[in-house]
Amino acid sequence: MSLALLVVLSTTHYEGDVSSAGGDYAEVPFEVPAGSVECQVAHTDGSDQVILDWGIWSPDGFRGWGGGLTDDAIIGVAQSSRGYLPGPITPGTWTLVIGKALLPAGTGHYAVDVTCRDTATLPVLPKAAYTPVVMSPDRRWYRGDFHVHSSESGDASASLQDNVDLAHMRGLDFINGSDHNTISQHALIAAAQPGWPILVMRSSEITTYSGHANGVGISQYVDHRLGYQGRTMADIFDDVAAQGGALIVNHPATDLGTNCIGCAWQHVDDVPWDEASGMEMLTAGYDLGEPIFTPLVVAMWDRLEDAGHRISAVGGSDDHTGAESGGVDPAPVGSPCTLVLADNLSEAAIVDAVKHHHTSVQLHGPDDPFVELTMATPSGTPAEVGDEVGGANTASLSVHVTAGNGTFVHIVRDGEQLAQLAVDSDDFTGAYTDTMSGDHRYRVELVDGASRRLVITSHIYARGLTGDDGGGGCSAGGASGLGSAISALALALRRRKRR
Repeated sequence: MSLALLVVLSTTHYEGDVSSAGGDYAEVPFEVPAGSVECQVAHTDGSDQVILDWGIWSPDGFRGWGGGLTDDAIIGVAQSSRGYLPGPITPGTWTLVIGKALLPAGTGHYAVDVTCRDTATLPVLPKAAYTPVVMSPDRRWYRGDFHVHSSESGDASASLQDNVDLAHMRGLDFINGSDHNTISQHALIAAAQPGWPILVMRSSEITTYSGHANGVGISQYVDHRLGYQGRTMADIFDDVAAQGGALIVNHPATDLGTNCIGCAWQHVDDVPWDEASGMEMLTAGYDLGEPIFTPLVVAMWDRLEDAGHRISAVGGSDDHTGAESGGVDPAPVGSPCTLVLADNLSEAAIVDAVKHHHTSVQLHGPDDPFVELTMATPSGTPAEVGDEVGGANTASLSVHVTAGNGTFVHIVRDGEQLAQLAVDSDDFTGAYTDTMSGDHRYRVELVDGASRRLVITSHIYARGLTGDDGGGGCSAGGASGLGSAISALALALRRRKRR
């Protein structure tokens, strides 16, 4: 249709100030006239220091979140701009929600122009309703990345196809479409999934100013606006659980201040941890993240496990570019890589496996050694990571390592290293027997010659008989330290990245 036939139904201008007082969100109501097919919202914070986030709600509910994206938001019946949902344009009062991401002087200024018209201007992309798919019927270990952004995130440039191509090239079986505070990617994924060689799961990175979490396998938007009408992080956990999703806490130790707004996890005592399924042991680049952040995350993980919570070890690249080099991101899709022992390759099976802690993390990526931990049971069927073994006075563990010659297996019980096994072949099996009483959890960490972690497994849980704890014995190797503490390092991230 010629743009000459386009009729502008209304044009309105709004501007004003926001203050750090009164919560993290401000609202600007605007009117949408009847007959509108598309509304365009141009917005600016007019500053290189102030960062404001932007989202839109209609009278019918959530219509999208652009975050710090400076592009105009366009909402249409058949197609909307990235991060926003297409659908009916209900006339009446709509709301522009402004997130106060960064107000260095305590105040900021916004300017907004809203244009509604009777004609669509955006080309319509293929979209479809979600249909479950099973990419493989086998029960086995599947490789994936739980933290991948597409251009539906306001701070990302990768197309969904870019992400799929790179993941497939790197040997992954699945990725998780975790765009910031939106589900606009879901219909795009559903339309393209039949032609893709890997599984792309529905998700959203619920990105708040005091912590980020992925809702894996969810179908509906989860309100991320903490403090708005009394909303809490516990409410977010509840909402993900109500949708049957797996909640994964992202980069919990990445405290970089204003260089990465809200990245560090600030909710330890005010959330229902029993509703959390996983935690990222490493996010993005190995060379910086493994020595600095992974030890902090593992310590947090162990404290939560000590308190009786069971949480899967996962990893995510947090890739925003879909490029093999990672571009401005420290790691490409698949680095780190999460291994999931699932009944089949489907969204439902992967979510279920994460909820039952059948995972391990290859911290470099899919080319790291493969590690499998099992434990003997009274029935003779080996228990796998995530399983519980009851009524034993010994824990008989077996570790199989493929392509890990020259590395070392650390047997870890309740967060403390028990023993080290030297891996002396590329098809290595080692055994360790621990005399125990009470309840214990066991995991394996594969390390290199410098005691840097390469692989971390989730736990096997053992319920022991009453008695005194005894020592343990291993079939090879001796005790080894886990390495010294690493000092903090400031990383420069680009201004508007929310990770």
